[in-house]
Amino acid sequence: MSRTLKTLAFLSVATLLSVACERTPPARPNVVLIVIDTQRAQNLSLYGYERDTSPEFTRFAHEALTFELATAPGTWTVPTHASLFTGRWPSFHGAERVGVDGLVARPMNPEIPTLAELLQRDGYTTAAFVANVTYLSPLFGFQRGFDQFTNDLDWPRADHVATAVNDWLESQQAPFFLFVNLLDPHEPYEPPEPFDTRFDGKNPEHGTMMTEKMHARVRFTDEMRAHFVSQYDGETAFTDQALGTILDTLRARPDYGNSVVIVTSDHGEMLGEHQLAGHVVEPYEPELHVPLVAKLAGGRRAGERVEDRVSTMGVFATILDAVGIPLPEGTQAVRLTEPHPVFAEDVTARGRRVRVAYRGDHKLVSSTPLGSPETTRLFHLAADPGEDRPVVDGSGATRLREELAAFTRAPRPENDTALPTIDADRERKLRALGYVR
Repeated sequence: MSRTLKTLAFLSVATLLSVACERTPPARPNVVLIVIDTQRAQNLSLYGYERDTSPEFTRFAHEALTFELATAPGTWTVPTHASLFTGRWPSFHGAERVGVDGLVARPMNPEIPTLAELLQRDGYTTAAFVANVTYLSPLFGFQRGFDQFTNDLDWPRADHVATAVNDWLESQQAPFFLFVNLLDPHEPYEPPEPFDTRFDGKNPEHGTMMTEKMHARVRFTDEMRAHFVSQYDGETAFTDQALGTILDTLRARPDYGNSVVIVTSDHGEMLGEHQLAGHVVEPYEPELHVPLVAKLAGGRRAGERVEDRVSTMGVFATILDAVGIPLPEGTQAVRLTEPHPVFAEDVTARGRRVRVAYRGDHKLVSSTPLGSPETTRLFHLAADPGEDRPVVDGSGATRLREELAAFTRAPRPENDTALPTIDADRERKLRALGYVR
C-alpha cells in the first residue's frame, strides 16, 4: 500500500473513531449523599478540633472539596433533610414543626419534586439506608423517589448501616443515587467500646442524655460537660470509622473517579454552651455550623478548602448540575461553588418563629414569639465566636437587616398536607432520642 493510501486509511479510521466518541455519551456519575445526623463541625479534627475524632473524614477531604463554613438551613432533622432533598428553605417546602407540639411536623409539600424523584425519573436506581427512623420516615415523605427505602426500626448503629450499604453496593451498576443517614452522634450518647473511653472525661454517673439535665434545669458543671463531650466525641469517632468502610467500598469501584460523593450533616448539637443541650433550641453556631465535603466527578478541586459561607441546601443544586438535570421551577438552591445568601429558620417547641441571616462576619437572629413583636440580635462572629455579646450595629448590618426582612416578607407556598399520626411506639422513640420530655 502506498504512503498516500496508508494515510487515507489512517484518517478514515481516526474519523470513524472520532464520530463514535461523539456519539457515545459520557458516563453518568453515580451520586452518593451521606448525612451524619447531629454532627457539629467544631468537634471534627478535619475542622481543627484537638482530638483526633475524624481520620476517615480527613482522608476523604484530600479527594474532595471542603467547605469551612457550611451552614444548616435549620436546627433539626425534618426541615434540614427536606431542604437537602428539595433545594428550598424550610418555610417554602413546608416540612416544619406545627404549633407548639414537639411531636408534630408537617410532611414535605407533595407538589415539590425531591432529589430522589428527579434522579429516578432520569433513569437512576435510587436507594436509601436510614438510621433515623423516627423522623426520616414515609410519614414526612422522605421515601418519595426511592426504589428501595430501608429504615430499620431497631435504629441500627453506624457499623450495621455501613454493612447493609456495602452489601447493596456490591451488586449495583451505574448510574445510581445512594442516600445514607447515620445517627450515632445523636442522643443518647452511648459509643461502643473502646470508643466510650477513647477520650478523657467519661463519668457514667452523669448518664447518656444531656437534654434531660437541661430540662430539669440542672446547671452544667465543667466535669459534667467533659463527660458528655467525651461520649459525643466517642460517637463521632465510631461513626467516622463506619464512614470510612463505606468510602473504601466506593473507592474500590472502577467508577469511583467519576462519582459525586457528598458527606455532610443535617444540623449540629449544643454541648453545654449557653447552658443548652441537644438541638431544636436556640440557633447558635454549634447547631448550625456543620461539616460539608464534596467529591466532584473527575476529582475536580480535590484537596481545596472553601472559606466562604455556604448553605448545605446547595447540595441539591450541585448534584443536579453534576448529572445534567435542570433545576425545577421554584428552586432556591444554587451550586455550592456559587455565591449565595445563607439563611436558617425554625419553629421552636414553644411556637416561636426564628430566622437567621449571615453577611460576612455578621449573624442576625430574628425571633417572633406567638402574639409578640419581633426581636433581633446581631453578632460579630469573628470578634465573638461564642455569641456571648450581641452588638448594636456594624459595617454591613443595615444591608443584612434588609435582606432578612425581604426573606421574611417573601410569600410562601401553602402546605396543607395532613399531619402524621403519633402513636405510642413513635412517642416512645421520640422520648428515647430526647425530643420529648
